[in-house]
Amino acid sequence: MKSWCLPVPKEKAEEMRQKVLKEGLLRKDLKIKEGRKYVYIPIKEKIAKGTKKMEFEKRKEKFHFKEYALSIIQKKYGEQISLPSSFDIIGDIAIIKISEDIMKYKEEIGNALLSAHKNIKVVCMDRGVKDERRIRNIEVIAGENRTETIHREYGIKILVDIKKVYYSPRLATERKRVADMVKKGEVVIDMFAGVAPFSLIIAKFSNPSVVYAIDKNPDAVYYAKKNVWMNRLDKIKVMQGDAMEIVPQLPKAEHIIMNLPHSSFKFFTTAIDKGKIIHYYEIMEKEKIEERIKMLEGESLKRNKKMELLNIKKIGTYSPNMVKIGMDILIENNL
Repeated sequence: MKSWCLPVPKEKAEEMRQKVLKEGLLRKDLKIKEGRKYVYIPIKEKIAKGTKKMEFEKRKEKFHFKEYALSIIQKKYGEQISLPSSFDIIGDIAIIKISEDIMKYKEEIGNALLSAHKNIKVVCMDRGVKDERRIRNIEVIAGENRTETIHREYGIKILVDIKKVYYSPRLATERKRVADMVKKGEVVIDMFAGVAPFSLIIAKFSNPSVVYAIDKNPDAVYYAKKNVWMNRLDKIKVMQGDAMEIVPQLPKAEHIIMNLPHSSFKFFTTAIDKGKIIHYYEIMEKEKIEERIKMLEGESLKRNKKMELLNIKKIGTYSPNMVKIGMDILIENNL
């Protein structure tokens, strides 16, 4: 059927999709159309000069996996239970958290997800993040027996094995926001890079002189190097080792990314000795945020640095009492 649409260059398609979705203009009943250079996003009305009308394919009506799973469990076991309604999708793998009290239904839950979402080929149960490498404790509960996939973010391919390395699709918008702050020719240090999603987005869209992507996990380094090669982004230098040892050997950077949310504060002094703008992330109790800011200010003063908090925002909720926060922090010499 015909609809108004926005032609958008491929590299900006996801950003525009998120924008029109937020504004309530996206037509969810129609499939987005992809051309050689442009992506055509169906919208509800004419909103700009470049808006045009095109033929679009209708989306098939979806049934929600939760209702489907509940009906199967009710029929099979005669029990009424409460199910999680949210899950992450990385590539063609769905990751869902299942509480202990409904663990015996994991197979039915996994198969319901496969039936409701044809783009999903594997369903994994997430038992939480373990050790300092932030690796998910993963179990395949339905579909193909694998944990490696290719995820696409803003036109970039990200190869990842969710059992060996940590990756969160929920930070996509945040990664693009940080990339938009980086100017041409600047130096960037990604202290805890993982498979390098921050580094990839920055190298793709910001034209830095170099991005140093550091990680201790050899599996993360392996996939980061694969991703650099796969996306042909040779301005990224992937380095394996402890950021506390590597960063002091690197040149000064305009931007340093600190996405190690359970212990970023331990590395803060290492970052402020090398960086101008620190993109700092931490998971913490809501009532302790002000205390943390004061602690960071104190550490800056000890090193004769002036810290200015440019921005602070909640990135996500970790538990009822804990949130993930992101801060953009400007560091200057305290002359």
